[in-house]
Amino acid sequence: MRSIAISNLKGGVGKTVTTISLAHILAAEYGKRVLMVDCDGQCNLTRFFCPDLPEDALTVAEVLEGTGEVLWSDNVTEAGPGLLLLPASSGLYRLDIAAITRGGASLGGLRQFVEAAAEDEGAEVGVDVVLFDCPPGFTAASSAALLAAEEVILPVLADGFSLEGMVDMARQIQSLRQVNPRLRVTGVLLNQWRRCPVVEQGEALLRRMGLPVFETVIRRSEKVPESTIDKTALPSYSPTSSAGRDFRALAREIFGEVRDRGEI
Repeated sequence: MRSIAISNLKGGVGKTVTTISLAHILAAEYGKRVLMVDCDGQCNLTRFFCPDLPEDALTVAEVLEGTGEVLWSDNVTEAGPGLLLLPASSGLYRLDIAAITRGGASLGGLRQFVEAAAEDEGAEVGVDVVLFDCPPGFTAASSAALLAAEEVILPVLADGFSLEGMVDMARQIQSLRQVNPRLRVTGVLLNQWRRCPVVEQGEALLRRMGLPVFETVIRRSEKVPESTIDKTALPSYSPTSSAGRDFRALAREIFGEVRDRGEI
């Protein structure tokens, strides 16, 4: 089982769209079972897949507080064929305050959750890939995700603020390796690429910075915001759009060609 955090200290770089697109492709085209973990109190991923989530649904906050169900699979919500979701809630903001004031969040909660899911890999209730959709900055939930994950994808834009956030994030990941030595940057993902001098210069700078960078870039497309309004994953909403094709290329770069259910 692969566990991947999609993270950057900078907001607005395409973390949630990347999570949605990869999850959809893995489930619909690779035949994988994917567990998405919404670590952002804004709940964008949760509202995309489960706009009518019951108020009593179990969320990341309960897992971090240690008040969730004993079985990991009893904490998740069905989000579509092959898709499971551990939702977010505004309770994550409460945990951020608690973690600062009195250490009220168990940062190891998500690691234990993922380890339990990994034990069921290959079983009917198991999952093949876990994707953590992390918020900007370091919160209780994003820190817990980075302690639970083995890989990190860093989405960026070709602008100075985004690249600076990526560098800072990479430094933090290096520090976290002291407590999670498995953690590594799988690749930096350039989002909203378009052919113009400033973006091309930014890409060239990015590829000289010493971090692994995906060969695939995600081209700018108006179909991306349209898909979020329609609440349909981009690869299904507009499969022939430039960004839709790019996310399929990204999936191939990360997971290989489409194969039968099994190892990725």
